[in-house]
Amino acid sequence: MNTGLKKLMAAMLAVLLTVSLAGCFGNPDTGGTAGSGDKVVLSVINYHVGTDFGADYYSYLFDSFTQTPAGRNVEFKFEEIPTTDAFNQKIKLLIASGDLPDIVLNGGNNITELAARSGKVADLTPYFDADPEWRGLFDELSLEFNTVDGKIYGVPVSKEISYIYYNKELFNRAGVTAPETAFPTWDALFAACDKFIDAGITPLGMDSADSGWLTNLWFSALIATQSKAGEKWMNTQYPSNYETPEVIAAAGQLQRMLSEYTTPDAVGGRYDPMATHFFNGEVAMFPNGPWMIPDFRSPDKAPADFYDKVGIMLMPHYGMEMVPTPGDMVGATDPAKIDAAVAFLKYSTTVENQIKALEMTGLQPVSSQVTIPNSLRASDPLMAQVLDISAKAQITYGQNQAYWHQNVIDAFSNFLPELAYGYITPEQFCAKLGEAALKN
Repeated sequence: MNTGLKKLMAAMLAVLLTVSLAGCFGNPDTGGTAGSGDKVVLSVINYHVGTDFGADYYSYLFDSFTQTPAGRNVEFKFEEIPTTDAFNQKIKLLIASGDLPDIVLNGGNNITELAARSGKVADLTPYFDADPEWRGLFDELSLEFNTVDGKIYGVPVSKEISYIYYNKELFNRAGVTAPETAFPTWDALFAACDKFIDAGITPLGMDSADSGWLTNLWFSALIATQSKAGEKWMNTQYPSNYETPEVIAAAGQLQRMLSEYTTPDAVGGRYDPMATHFFNGEVAMFPNGPWMIPDFRSPDKAPADFYDKVGIMLMPHYGMEMVPTPGDMVGATDPAKIDAAVAFLKYSTTVENQIKALEMTGLQPVSSQVTIPNSLRASDPLMAQVLDISAKAQITYGQNQAYWHQNVIDAFSNFLPELAYGYITPEQFCAKLGEAALKN
């Protein structure tokens, strides 16, 4: 073979090798994993398991992502934790003293700032800046809520709203007329509670353990609907002064509700047993959000005809919690894992998957670009009622798991029993919350 032919063949071989290698590297637009020959293993602590409202949806989400070009070389390594409280405690511990999983799911509590300041989660701002179409799915309030010191750390997957579910059958039995939209005042709600008590029916679902989710929803509404000052306070992130007239008055009303209008096991009780009371027709009114609606048809949780017994109303004074949510974060440090984790978060927030999440879990779409399919109104009229009643809210506000420091949320849960039993006054309860806040 002559020298010229050898040089020509060598050049052609170099070109072929270059093209071949190019196909093995990732596409930055899909998180750097598409086409890669190397597996990327992402660790996830997953609390969406068992009877969790999102278990089926997240199982679909993780499985279907691995069938996409961006995820076909991604594997997930799961550690399962069956409750949000245990999950949040584990994540807080890892923020303080360990390594976070590669994908840090949002456990309901707002740990974004805590995680960001620890330096253990990735700054996602460059990914949002590089993909204007993806960023355009989110309103600025939702992104701002997940921003610390000008950097975006969390990807919100939904918007949170909550209101009151009520049992139509129990209302009829007690002779209480359910309002079309809301009780006009808290006094009107308490008057209805007295009628339920007279009829031998427990009026309200409440709890105190695991952050006191249900009681926090009542408390947030009580504060926000006291006055304009209360509404402003309940829309303030990380408040430090809890000894305001509105908060103290709300604590007094909360004390009454815990001592007179709820189940004996509410003090010290966790969410799941309290929800079972509602499913069993043992409680007339239950605060929560749309993610609970699929449970009303679940044969593992509710009687067969329960869905048709449920109505929806706003909080008194036409109030409704409506806040952005703390987003999912990336705890990975390896660049390839960060890219793959971001690719998953992009996939989880596509318009198609936001609709899927609404249909399967009741999670409200985070994007205004999502059009609710008409088929949902036919198949799930309660979900359609949620969408309709949301537009009638006259006061919207946040709630403590979104707007308070984590240690204040813990203090709220820890001191609720003392408030309920009268061991401390509403003023002392609020002072203890303020003391916790000042530690931040």
